[in-house]
Amino acid sequence: MPYDLTFDAQVCATGLKLSVWVANQGCLGVGPGVNVAFYEENLGLLGVVATKGPLVAGAAEQVTLEYPGLFDSVTVWAVADDDGMGNGVLNECVEDNNSSPMDKVCIPPG
Repeated sequence: MPYDLTFDAQVCATGLKLSVWVANQGCLGVGPGVNVAFYEENLGLLGVVATKGPLVAGAAEQVTLEYPGLFDSVTVWAVADDDGMGNGVLNECVEDNNSSPMDKVCIPPG
């Protein structure tokens, strides 16, 4: 389950730097390499990042994606166990908790 999607406001003029925590809420561990896809409302898929370490039951890991461009008030979200085409490989007890809430980022001050 992805949660706590954040962005680096200092890089919005040159790109997006998005981070999200991925938690294993199941009772079995998974190995490294869990795909996490990042999406933007108008652009669609921004990219896919994989976890580096194993996620034992209850563990979490933060992953980060950097995407170049000039951004101003965009809506983004992340989806765990997603190869960027909506396909997952993990057999999960609960399959409908893999998406973070949509969040508006790079909002200009004022």
